[in-house]
Amino acid sequence: MHSEKKNIDKAEKSPEFFERLARPEALTDQVAERLRSAILSGALAPGTHLSVPEIARQLGVSRTPAREGLILLEREGLVESRSSTGVAVITGGTPEILDLLDIREGLEIMTVRRAAERMDKEAVAALKTLFTQHEAVVQQGDLARHVELDAAFHGMISEGAGNARLARHLIQIDQQLRVLNSRLSRAKGWSGRAVLRDHQAIIAAIAARDPDEAEKQMRAHIERTRAFHLQSTLIL
Repeated sequence: MHSEKKNIDKAEKSPEFFERLARPEALTDQVAERLRSAILSGALAPGTHLSVPEIARQLGVSRTPAREGLILLEREGLVESRSSTGVAVITGGTPEILDLLDIREGLEIMTVRRAAERMDKEAVAALKTLFTQHEAVVQQGDLARHVELDAAFHGMISEGAGNARLARHLIQIDQQLRVLNSRLSRAKGWSGRAVLRDHQAIIAAIAARDPDEAEKQMRAHIERTRAFHLQSTLIL
């Protein structure tokens, strides 16, 4: 017994061979979040070259988390590798946007149907509260806030659908569209009120727990967005 206690004491006093980790994965996530926010806000425009040394310098980190942060964003589809210039914020015209809208339509249809089946009264009430906030923002003509609340609306429906994997894919598609859509909301003929009308119809279908109507309204919403993309291409 005495011998066992001696061995335990010896083990407890053994020298430490490893330094404590500085949680490098957390630092990488922070870098990725800073870059993601700058891209989605438009501070880093489509096509902007992203230099690992410059990112590291500005954020006060080593090159490793800066490089790994870019790798995370490349997996999310927000940046792309280029043979001539390295890594840059994604770019794309109408063909790329329409391809993303096709993917988004399929994901949104599945999501809104599940939301209509699963969202409870409290979740629907939260959707209606968000709609009221969005309505006020559109009246004020606050474009940046409109984009945020539009994304929040679709995000709330994704959450209400209760499928985390589906929601994750949808978020990535929506973020890519936000980057490529930066010109769309400034195009002639854009109307936040049209978006609100679509959202109101979708909320009504979800509140009625009617998956078929929810699908119908979501399809119409995405189709109007697609049509406006084609129209804006001719205008811009």
